[in-house]
Amino acid sequence: MTTVEPPRAFGPGLGARLERDSQAAVHARRMARTFLGGLPRAVPRETAEAVTLVVSELVTNVVRHARGRLCSLDLEDMGHGVGIAVSDDDPEPPRPRNLDLTGRGGFGWPLVRRLSSELTVLSRPDGKTVHAVVSF
Repeated sequence: MTTVEPPRAFGPGLGARLERDSQAAVHARRMARTFLGGLPRAVPRETAEAVTLVVSELVTNVVRHARGRLCSLDLEDMGHGVGIAVSDDDPEPPRPRNLDLTGRGGFGWPLVRRLSSELTVLSRPDGKTVHAVVSF
């Protein structure tokens, strides 16, 4: 398992620190599904799929492109949607790449942008946090 610290509840949310390894996205998707299932109201299936996909893409991007050994994932019930924050130790912001139909990628960031009603990147000298909101 890739969890460095066990998932922790905070307010109307859930967070965890993950090792940047091949299982990080798997664990992040499981965490997102658990979080969505625990919300006090039903989440539309399309929204749940979008949240899970955004979480998976953001964590996968960290594993593939960022530096450092750890990343964190925080999920928050915002009332009008789900807030997603993925942080890592690399200050370099995500950048679009050319789509590569041979399997090398380039689809994740455009997909995250399309599925998110809000998307911001906060870069710091010691890393960055990508904040996304999937509304419903």
